[in-house]
Amino acid sequence: MNDTVPPAAAGGGDAVPPAAAGDAVPPTGAGGGDASTPAGAGQHGGTPPVGTGGGTPAGLLAGRRVVVVGGASGIGRATVAAAAAAGAAVAVLDADTPGADSAAAQARAAGAWAWARGVDVTVEAEVARALDAAAADLGGIDAVLHVAGVMRGQGLDVRDVPVALWAQVIAVNLTGPFLVAKHAARHLRPDGGVLVLVGSKAGVQTGSGSVPYGASKGGLHGLALTLARQLGPQGIRVHALCPGDIDTPLMRRSLDEARANGTGGDRIAAVEATLGRPEDVASVLVLLASPASAGLAGTVWTG
Repeated sequence: MNDTVPPAAAGGGDAVPPAAAGDAVPPTGAGGGDASTPAGAGQHGGTPPVGTGGGTPAGLLAGRRVVVVGGASGIGRATVAAAAAAGAAVAVLDADTPGADSAAAQARAAGAWAWARGVDVTVEAEVARALDAAAADLGGIDAVLHVAGVMRGQGLDVRDVPVALWAQVIAVNLTGPFLVAKHAARHLRPDGGVLVLVGSKAGVQTGSGSVPYGASKGGLHGLALTLARQLGPQGIRVHALCPGDIDTPLMRRSLDEARANGTGGDRIAAVEATLGRPEDVASVLVLLASPASAGLAGTVWTG
């Protein structure tokens, strides 16, 4: 997301804010659920035949097996619904295990095969086990859509950003995608696999109201470009998807934080007036995960 709220003046606070309920991933080191037992085990609508969409109408993702990382809320949850509606069998991974369960249940109610599991993307062993389990249950993986992230430090002057907050955001927003890419690459098909890392215009096209957030998203963009260069010749297509400001719980909490750190109400209102819809970003992710996008390369931008 293009987090454009400008920083407040110096002195906006020096304590690491507590993790807000419902963040896509927990603070560094926090457990993201039982790493050995899938959330919602036995509630995935039956074992999907390899190469089928689990009973949903044929669409862009008919016959595709898709993993959505950060699928409990916001863009991720909208992507789970959109992928299921397009015919995919979907594995939902998120630190918010109840939220992941709920997103998978919603997809199943619409007729799709869906499965959920809690995972902390900053813990390599959890990421590896979650992707191994998804590949086993899905019968393989065609696309991994990494949406998980945190947005903290909004409105803080660089002189007031605690190192602990910086490390937390970098761990989730940059180390997390690296770990997901590392272990997804072992499972993605070498003849049409897709990896999409959701970044932001912030840190790439423009600055951010959060120093660590902007830095992390700039790093994620560079990671995606490097992975595309390395994995492309192996038949795995890699994209960075960089949206603008989107109306998600994450964004709303970030705006509240900016307000608390001294950003003017008129500036926040200006951002709120232009927020995009998660469903619009989800539709682009579905397109990127489909064979219809085989001719695309590099970074994709949305409003």
